[in-house]
Amino acid sequence: MKRLVTICILFVVVVGFASAQMPSLTRVFNYPPAKVDTILGGLTSIRGAAVGNDIDNDGKKEIAVTNYNYSGRVHIFEVVGNDSLQLVWSSPQLATGGGGSTPRYVLFGDLDNDGKGEIIFQSNAVGVQFFEWDGVNGSDNYGTQASAVLGTPLLANAGGNSEYFQITDVDGDNTPELLIAYNASTNATDKYYIVSALGDWSTNDPGFSSFNVEYAGTRTELGRWGLSAGSPVAMLPANLDGTGAKEVILHNWNLKNVTTLRTTAVDTYALTDTTNYPTAVNYLLGGANDDVALFGGMTTDIDGDGREEVYLPTYPTPAGGPGAGKVHMIHYAPGSILAKIDSSNVVTLNTNSVTGTGDGFGIGYGDMDRDGKKEVYVSSGYGASVVSLEFQGGDKTDPSNWTTSLLYAGEADVYEALKITDSLGVIDTVKTINKPFASKIVAANTDIDGDGFEDIILPFQAINDSTTITRITWNSGGSKWDTVITKVLNPKRWNPRVLEGTASTGVEAKDWTVILPEQYVLEQNYPNPFNPTTTIAFVLPIRNRVTVKIFDALGREVRTLIQNEEYPAGRSTVVWNGRSNAGQQVSSGTYFYSLIHGNFSKTQKMVLLK
Repeated sequence: MKRLVTICILFVVVVGFASAQMPSLTRVFNYPPAKVDTILGGLTSIRGAAVGNDIDNDGKKEIAVTNYNYSGRVHIFEVVGNDSLQLVWSSPQLATGGGGSTPRYVLFGDLDNDGKGEIIFQSNAVGVQFFEWDGVNGSDNYGTQASAVLGTPLLANAGGNSEYFQITDVDGDNTPELLIAYNASTNATDKYYIVSALGDWSTNDPGFSSFNVEYAGTRTELGRWGLSAGSPVAMLPANLDGTGAKEVILHNWNLKNVTTLRTTAVDTYALTDTTNYPTAVNYLLGGANDDVALFGGMTTDIDGDGREEVYLPTYPTPAGGPGAGKVHMIHYAPGSILAKIDSSNVVTLNTNSVTGTGDGFGIGYGDMDRDGKKEVYVSSGYGASVVSLEFQGGDKTDPSNWTTSLLYAGEADVYEALKITDSLGVIDTVKTINKPFASKIVAANTDIDGDGFEDIILPFQAINDSTTITRITWNSGGSKWDTVITKVLNPKRWNPRVLEGTASTGVEAKDWTVILPEQYVLEQNYPNPFNPTTTIAFVLPIRNRVTVKIFDALGREVRTLIQNEEYPAGRSTVVWNGRSNAGQQVSSGTYFYSLIHGNFSKTQKMVLLK
């Protein structure tokens, strides 16, 4: 992993008076300011992540992460080896509606069903954006503008946010749908949407994209079952009865309120039956407490009976309240009526034996210890970053058939502050641990780097980008305290981390080796100026395909020296003889040469003199 350490300029701090009533001396070292690392520095607080199953057909899986900073962006990293990632694409900066709060979630999908995957995320005031892969194997090119945008007027109000969404064929018509709970900027325009695509989208061409809104349930329309005061949080599709089309669990932030949405025909959906089951059209999982599954939930079939369940962790209100540590499983037994939901459809699992009064954030599933028993993973804060609920078999609705264990506590060696006091050689160190929380974990029996071990992707929020170190030393000669304050960058601020099952029991938290565009080096050509030939050298951090092109002062291509050819890691050279692609000798003047790798490039200037 690339680790950057720098010392930042700090203001002089007056510490006060020492015991001898002599003022302390604060020393501040004016080091040159550090170069801002806009990629790693922007990933200290990731809200959402996703794993792509080799979208561009080059044999390498992808990880997408959201980035609140620098006006808001989404970054795509590709797995290039065991525990190694390379940045291959970044979305345009979302100057409108980005940063601060969005994008919150990112997803890989193929909504227009053309075989070319899309990167999908929502940003405030814009709506849901789809960046489609260009279809060229290994290109990692998803464009510089959205291929499609689901915004106003199809959305009642594009302003706001969405914490969680999914793409699936919910009604069984062989057409994928986007299911998204949209918490708009006004309560009147809060809606639950089921949307399909119209037409075949193209990279960088938003002109022909369109959508079919199959369902739009507003907050006021759903108020009959208690949603009038709750913000939309999640839509969880699941085949609850194991037959036919899928059902959808709708969840809103109103006492952890849930209800069902049924598929009655293609593109046709119905809520619970208020006529025949007026007291069972919704269920308050939080009881009297305003709990919520803040980051959504997940669907799986834990016992393999063909009927899927929906699992919702709990973010409790008040903090540490009765809902802390609870995970609700929504299930339907054979013969159950899907048009209603009540206590018979809910099982409460509890992680309190591990987490105490912790908050439940992300959720996933897998078999990390490879013992054949499926596990539900819940993420939380430091001390209980990931907790496992393992199903032991038998009746899944019996909580005694589930065991709870701590899978990953978090990092105890990352500090937000160190205070080191030296009193005549007696050293006292006070360490303040940085305590981030794991947000929307990605876990679905995933082996991201192909090494045979299951991985859980851990996006973290509230990671400090630096550690403040305060050194206080007693100066006996001056009878005063000398204070020196420095700041160093947090070496583990890169995010997300990965939790990997490395043995039959136990897990290992790992840092990625992260390869960024700045690690590709394009040297100044030699000689320069030149006549008639010059050598261009470049350095690659890993084996990769690259292109080297020559351009004139107007930006027109003059010569392609290397066209998407694979070169080894290290230094390589190529010679230009001053001729064009047509073999003609070019005239004297200024030229530019570029090293292109994927969606990134570096350019240098050179001069031909005759």
